[in-house]
Amino acid sequence: MESKFNIRRIGLLFKYELALLQHPITVGIIGIVVFILAISALASSIEPWGIVNKNTLGSIYGLMLMLGGAVISSYSFHRVSTKGGALNYLSLPASREEKFLVTFVSTAIIYPLGLTVVFILTEFLATGIWMIIGGNFIMFTLSDMVEQEGLAEFMGSYLFMHAFYFLGAALFKKYAFLKTTVSFFAVSFVLWILGVALFFAFFSNGQFDNTSFDYQFDSTSLEGTIKYIVRTGAVAVTIAMWGIAFLKFKRKEV
Repeated sequence: MESKFNIRRIGLLFKYELALLQHPITVGIIGIVVFILAISALASSIEPWGIVNKNTLGSIYGLMLMLGGAVISSYSFHRVSTKGGALNYLSLPASREEKFLVTFVSTAIIYPLGLTVVFILTEFLATGIWMIIGGNFIMFTLSDMVEQEGLAEFMGSYLFMHAFYFLGAALFKKYAFLKTTVSFFAVSFVLWILGVALFFAFFSNGQFDNTSFDYQFDSTSLEGTIKYIVRTGAVAVTIAMWGIAFLKFKRKEV
């Protein structure tokens, strides 16, 4: 019985994807470089003049990583959203598992790694430019990217977002990004309502007074068992969303 995973077929699939996306990737890289330089120039025009700090660069990187990753992930299965595209893509000489794997790796791993490399190289370029004009460009380094949350939390945040939009791409044939974003806010609102209801049910003893509650859901407030449960639940939900996306994609090929 032929294996569902073959290195040669997977390599050919990556080459196929690269050939199709060569122009968009080139335009995307140029766009990233121009965007970083433009925002940095705008930031350095504000007092103190000529200085670009790492907080500004961190905001740029976070925006590109999360928003860019969401957009790209929501287009994961656009080739099978139409009958013609599905017929062409699904007829490629590779198993459904291999096609799913290539799509998954491209959006979950290659995009964040590629973005990080381009971002850092652009920072080096910008550092040279700002030195020439007499300014100061304070780079946002790899350690800065993970020092606040830690590497596990940093990766977990992106992968959870990826799984959500990856699943949305499998569920929605059209306007996947928009529909998934609306779904995200709807689910978040419902979970918030449930959280508030559970809080009053278990911690307020039914007493509703004028006390002002300050809800701060950050890593420092989740300690011990609660923090472990939240992390474990997030990992489980992330894996579950990937699994459902695979099953949905698998049905498209039947």
